[in-house]
Amino acid sequence: MTFFKSTSRNGVIALNVLLVTVLTVIVFVPTSDAQNTLREGTSYVAISAVASGINTGVVYIMNTSQQELVAVAWNQNRNKIMTLGYRNIAVDAQSVPLN
Repeated sequence: MTFFKSTSRNGVIALNVLLVTVLTVIVFVPTSDAQNTLREGTSYVAISAVASGINTGVVYIMNTSQQELVAVAWNQNRNKIMTLGYRNIAVDAQSVPLN
């Protein structure tokens, strides 16, 4: 009977050590917080796409309140995001004839 008590006690001790370790890792691991620099009423839409000649794909990001569109892609050689193009959708819409 003492074998089961010591095995059970050792299991509880091991479980407690594991839980304390997990808690320590969760508390002390550095985290990053998003920066909330958006103005009130600003919203964005992002759409991923495939473009010829670009292996990593393209993301189109539109600021719906300012009606601006930008296309970006990941540049593997430089390890950074590169801008492919920009359009002001509001200006484009005004240039369309209303016939």
